[in-house]
Amino acid sequence: MQRLCLVLAALAIASLPTLAQAKSACHIQGQVGGMVINECTETDQNVAADQLKQQCNGGVPGLAEVGGQADARVVAACPTGAGGVCENPRGTQARIYYYKRSAQELATVQQACQMQGGQWIKP
Repeated sequence: MQRLCLVLAALAIASLPTLAQAKSACHIQGQVGGMVINECTETDQNVAADQLKQQCNGGVPGLAEVGGQADARVVAACPTGAGGVCENPRGTQARIYYYKRSAQELATVQQACQMQGGQWIKP
């Protein structure tokens, strides 16, 4: 389970280069290996709306290879109620909000966040 959480955290962080130019947010929901995925990436930088929709639209690449599926959609802002937030991973001006995670899963995601140079915040 810890390995799966690290894979999911890595996928979320890996998607940052394309989302790091957005002034809105991308909300991802689905399942991988029986684990619920509910994450949202948000930045304060600007990008054209059509480019953001292209980057955050439909299925999430890479999840099928690990036995999962998820859908991504553009939202104005990430919803409240996150269990934890990773700020500025990999030096990006972004925040990744994690929802519906157990304490153990959040601890694993926190470790992945910090390994990528991010700051972990518990709301």
